[in-house]
Amino acid sequence: MTRAMHALRRLQAWALDSEGSTRPAALLRVALALVLWARFADELAPYRVRNPEELALGLTFFAGSTLMLLGLWTRIATATTAATLVALFYGFGLHLGRLGWIHHHTYLLMWATILCALTPCGRSLSVDRWRALRRAERDGTPPAPERANLWGMRLCALQLAALYLAAAVDKTDPAFLRGDRLEAILLWTYADLGLTASPALRAAATVGAWLVLIAEYTLAVGLLHPRARRWLIVPGLALHAGFYLLVPVSTFSVTVWCLYIAVLDPAAVDRALARILESTRISP
Repeated sequence: MTRAMHALRRLQAWALDSEGSTRPAALLRVALALVLWARFADELAPYRVRNPEELALGLTFFAGSTLMLLGLWTRIATATTAATLVALFYGFGLHLGRLGWIHHHTYLLMWATILCALTPCGRSLSVDRWRALRRAERDGTPPAPERANLWGMRLCALQLAALYLAAAVDKTDPAFLRGDRLEAILLWTYADLGLTASPALRAAATVGAWLVLIAEYTLAVGLLHPRARRWLIVPGLALHAGFYLLVPVSTFSVTVWCLYIAVLDPAAVDRALARILESTRISP
């Protein structure tokens, strides 16, 4: 019982009571805003839309995501962008049949933005922070520290772990473990290049399937463990680089890369940014 209580206290301290630098949350905000533009900006541009409803969706998207990127009225802007993505996915995608907007990569991007809106993402690297510094200078008071409760970032980290766990569970079936599913994906992707079924392709697909499965189960658990995390971040990023280069995953890989910010040690990120900013300071 004592061990269970101790574990619960540690979980509460990690999930609900932790405080740290807000710079990682700001980096996540900026990164997600850029990914959102890469995925939706062309389709939601005024010259692309097909009706007044899509025009309203596009204008709201561009207003919210631009303010989100700049960090102006950040929490409202990020929440507005998240609400726009919910309308895009469920309203226009599922209800009205825009099938290109209901893929798994858009679902992940939507939820990443929703969770980002729950983080203190405007307290650093933002116009809001610049305004706060100007206000403190004018009033002769010290500026608010770039620190806050990190429970929102913990949710982002849990989303990443849950993503890996769900993907691994989905792949734990005979068709994937035999290499059937991966072989079919490769044959479909590279059909124009003349790729055909062969014993060598089946062997490569089987080995690749097992490696991906092991990697996803390992990442699902290891990224939440401080000691294991340091050895898993680079292989995890490389895994998604491989996905992006070899199969059509759209913005899925880069969205996952963004979520890796949430599992990094906030103090380490803060120190790295401070070192970079100090080294690039221009002398008068």
